[in-house]
Amino acid sequence: MATNKSLANVNFNDGLFARTSPAPCDIQMDKVYDKLDFGNPDGGVWKQGWDIKYNPNQWNLNKKLKVFVIPHSHNDPGWIKTFETYYRDQTNKILNNVIAKLQKYTDMTFIWAEISYFALWWEEQPSSVRQATIRLLEEGRLEIVTGGWVMPDEANPHYSAMIEQLITGHEWCDQNLNGYRPNNGWSIDPFGMSPTMAYILKRAGLDNMLIQRTHYSVKKELAKHKQLEFNWRQHWDHNSTTDMLCHMMPFYSYDVPHTCGPDPKVCCQFDFLRLPGGRASCPWRVAPRAVSEANLAERSILLLDQYRKKAQLYNTDVLLIPLGDDFRWDGDKEWSDQYTNYAKIMAYVNSQPDLHATIQWGTLAQYFKALRGESFQQSGDETKLFPSLSGDFFTYADRDDHYWSGYFTSRPFWKAMDRTLGWYLRGAEVLYSLAWAEMEYNGVDKSDLMKECMAKLLYSRQMLGLFQHHDGITGTAKDHVVMDYGEKMLLSIKATQYVIQQAANYLLTKNKANYKSRTDIRHFDLDDTRTESWRLPEKTLINVGTSAKLVVLYNSQARHRQELVSFIVDSYNIKVFKLQKSQEDSTNTEIDVPFQISPVFTAAGEVSNVQYEISFISETPPLGLQSYFIRLLKDDEELEGSIASVEYLTDDRQFYKVEPFNVKSSGPRSFSFSNSYIKAKFSSNGMLESVTTLDSGDTTTTNLNFLQYGTRRGGDKSGAYLFLPDGQGRLRELKNPLVKVVTGIIKSFVEISSDWNDHRAMVVHTAGEEGTAVHIENDIDLTAREMDNVEISLSINSDVQSGDYFYTDLNGFQVIRRKRYAKLPIQGNWYPVPTMAYIQDKKTRVTLVSHQPLGGSSMASGHLEVMLDRRLAQDDNRGLFQGVQDNRITRHKFKLLVEKLEPGCVGEADSQASYPSLVALAARHSLLHPVFRLIKEGDESSAGLLTSYSTVSKPLDCDIQLVNMRTSTLYGSSIGPSDRTALILHRHGFNSCYKPMGLRCHTSGGKVKLDDLFPSLYSNNVNQMSLSLMYEGDRHTDTVPVTFI
Repeated sequence: MATNKSLANVNFNDGLFARTSPAPCDIQMDKVYDKLDFGNPDGGVWKQGWDIKYNPNQWNLNKKLKVFVIPHSHNDPGWIKTFETYYRDQTNKILNNVIAKLQKYTDMTFIWAEISYFALWWEEQPSSVRQATIRLLEEGRLEIVTGGWVMPDEANPHYSAMIEQLITGHEWCDQNLNGYRPNNGWSIDPFGMSPTMAYILKRAGLDNMLIQRTHYSVKKELAKHKQLEFNWRQHWDHNSTTDMLCHMMPFYSYDVPHTCGPDPKVCCQFDFLRLPGGRASCPWRVAPRAVSEANLAERSILLLDQYRKKAQLYNTDVLLIPLGDDFRWDGDKEWSDQYTNYAKIMAYVNSQPDLHATIQWGTLAQYFKALRGESFQQSGDETKLFPSLSGDFFTYADRDDHYWSGYFTSRPFWKAMDRTLGWYLRGAEVLYSLAWAEMEYNGVDKSDLMKECMAKLLYSRQMLGLFQHHDGITGTAKDHVVMDYGEKMLLSIKATQYVIQQAANYLLTKNKANYKSRTDIRHFDLDDTRTESWRLPEKTLINVGTSAKLVVLYNSQARHRQELVSFIVDSYNIKVFKLQKSQEDSTNTEIDVPFQISPVFTAAGEVSNVQYEISFISETPPLGLQSYFIRLLKDDEELEGSIASVEYLTDDRQFYKVEPFNVKSSGPRSFSFSNSYIKAKFSSNGMLESVTTLDSGDTTTTNLNFLQYGTRRGGDKSGAYLFLPDGQGRLRELKNPLVKVVTGIIKSFVEISSDWNDHRAMVVHTAGEEGTAVHIENDIDLTAREMDNVEISLSINSDVQSGDYFYTDLNGFQVIRRKRYAKLPIQGNWYPVPTMAYIQDKKTRVTLVSHQPLGGSSMASGHLEVMLDRRLAQDDNRGLFQGVQDNRITRHKFKLLVEKLEPGCVGEADSQASYPSLVALAARHSLLHPVFRLIKEGDESSAGLLTSYSTVSKPLDCDIQLVNMRTSTLYGSSIGPSDRTALILHRHGFNSCYKPMGLRCHTSGGKVKLDDLFPSLYSNNVNQMSLSLMYEGDRHTDTVPVTFI
């Protein structure tokens, strides 16, 4: 069907950000990678380094080595045990001891990171313990570092979830800990580090951060030049506004043997938990010895020697020594042994002026204060002493060729569920905030309903935050822990569904002033039934009758939306319509909506005769609700819907004829689907071959295939963390596939069914953004044991001359250029693909937008690949003690875009920074945040409901994204909403050399006028806030500037 085209109106200057070169940095990680040979010579006691030497005369009475020993305990909110089991068995004891022992040992310090545990512990504490905790925080001897709900993974999470878990933690700290504000980041266990986290912490108001897990070759290279402390700058920054002072730990791990200095055999002797007879020992077979008068000098000098060697790797005489490990400091004996022995060493060293060193207990805050002081003393600036660094720290390798690129994909079912929960939570937050504001505007007191909804929102925020943990979304926990995360996410989805349908019902109510809330009934079904956390969701079968069935579409985006929606109905003799009120007599007139009737296929591949799919192109207002109606045809009405044609590309099987479809069988043949923007050509086996962009007339090869990887035959093998393949991917054929081609006026699609994959590719006939892409879905089934040690990827082979370069996003926030290196093994050339990846040449860009985070690469010029699922029969020796064999049938959703560069246009500077097109940004948002489908439930009349709702007068520009609109929580005897709503906006940098096809928005310099966005609900007084809402900034009364990124 021919459709009109739409095109965004883009201000030329709004593309200037991408065209401007980033500010130069002292260290660019892509240049470092070019330089490194990634060899792994034996460095001696420091296996991945070298034999460190030092001159003892480099210190003197006026230039002492200042050592801060920082006790910590790393508490995973789920890994080998569930979150609650860890808390019951270990974490509550640790926190009890922290508060008791810091009061006993009045010079001692401690840092804590995970607010999820701290909040759970806090609920059980009497007021005396709470008061003591706050006193310790105010004294600075107890420090909360980062202050997020968890210590998040940095490869897979979407940036909005990273922000949310940080807000949840900081909001809790503010209201429960007397306004406490964390100031230092602490990220010691995530498996690779993203600059997105540095940016978020910077914009949240933190000043410093610490990281640990980076490639051992990178650590060694930076250590050689004393560059392990640096100002981490975003690779797109045009100046230095994003600089974040960062400390990188130099050695293999964050445990005691790998933190005091380069020799773990020596350092282990100073972990006094491992004293003979204790619950742990030193694998180097030299046990710790209690410090006594007889050995005090020898023990002190031995430890100080390690400190001095470690200090050679840094640029100042201020030294950080973490003292802790996983779930440490949980018993009286450990506290006593660690404190008393270290106290003796500290007292001895501090009393010997000829040693020219001081050792003290410290916090991260105290360390960074001293470090900044040293920089100021030497350079006149607190951070000028340290180099600037841009780029990221993926992909992580801890030893040999053991690259941790497997967890980018492990347990993809739950990764996809994370994105679904993020969609629901954001949708619920926005609608709740609108409903709460409307109640205030209309003078309606429904606090009981809104308290109940806020409690559900808070639970969902916390559970989404919990899953961002670096053993949650990574897919690297025990089977039963993964299921526990899944159950929590399912409960959160159901909780947010409740909030959405309650808020929608109120907002659509005509007489809001006299609204009668009903919490005992479900007003709407969200058309997304999830009976068990591990099953794919099911759509609701709508029983269509003579009375019109109301369906409401909710658009959580702050722009008008034109989007394909589909429902399952029990009859095809139906009418779809909207209601339009007559200006003359205020009566409602039915306005027909064009729709398509498509088949629903049974498991055997037949066309169902009891269920039908109806599809239409919906129009929804920004941050709004739009009603549509479905009813049976009357006797005098004719079917207005278009019937899709059905063709099976096989000649060895007959299929039933089912009304109203024209079902036919033919032999294998190639075919194509076209709309106003693209023509997608498919081979006789149903797989995509090429895409023609009709605007230019150019055809781009886009051969889709599936590849299979195995694992190594000997030695270490792939597991939850590691990807250790047995060679390049090999073509994985679909066995005896059943190919079904469905052609219609609204959408055309092909379905290919095989034993391990149901593949779908679709072209939508619309003038909107959805018409610019090929929509791809795969239901991957690796649940059978014969799939052990099989990893399946989706491969795109194109004729794009991309060379060694390809591009992946970081957390859906920014894009970074990657380079394929022959000097790296296959697994070292795989990177996280949280939302998109692309390849490009001087004419064409091919972008794959993904609903779920996966691993991806480009193994040859013109090639783009993402891993879909992996089933591993063995542990990879990283502490999990199991393989990954709990696979679920997993649905992957993608959009494939082929875009042509405008001739002669330069859209971005030649640098590590790259930028999606406006169309790719819109495609990603619609994939992650589709329109919600609400089906009216029960016997309630819809007569008292409006046919639409929207408060937005002027929608947001194309390049401005509403990240969230979030009502803050009030903690107390009960959970409730505050009168503060946070509006979080993100202005994207974009490449303006690709036509913004299918968009009906514009760009205008990044200005948001509050009166246009919310002309009636909110006052036009707004405070600029730090990103986690800790700090209050400038007050704006009209127009708010939204800066890029």
